[in-house]
Amino acid sequence: MKKSLTLAVAALACAASATVAIAHHSFSMFDPAQEIVLEGKVVRWAFTSPHTFMIIEDAAGKVWAFEGAAPPALLARNPPMTGDTFKGGDPITVIMCPLRDGRAGGASGLFITADKAVYNPADAGCRANQRIADWPAWIEKGYKSLADAKAAGEAKAQ
Repeated sequence: MKKSLTLAVAALACAASATVAIAHHSFSMFDPAQEIVLEGKVVRWAFTSPHTFMIIEDAAGKVWAFEGAAPPALLARNPPMTGDTFKGGDPITVIMCPLRDGRAGGASGLFITADKAVYNPADAGCRANQRIADWPAWIEKGYKSLADAKAAGEAKAQ
């Protein structure tokens, strides 16, 4: 009897945790149709599980937070990202997909450092990483969004 009860409790715990894990991976709070360029300085790079977070401060002093992929995925990317890749005060350009509710944050698409290194922290909430070869040139041309690139005829509509 005791063994049956233990197995039943374990089965319920597994079912409950699976439901939470599935719910956790909704990206509906982000608007993937928008890709926006934001420049600032790193406040904090949180290399944490289940998601990484880049927190930056823009020139106006507004603080923004961006969710990215889990650390194991970032370790395997080229270039790889670790907990030491970004330091407080570092200038950074973030290509992000904003939160739908207008708060200061969104999904990480790409990070571009002052030395022009391009990092891919994306975790399905933003598809800017699908244009990793395009974004550095678009930024050089002054584009501040995917809409700007589309208006200039440099990005196809999706």
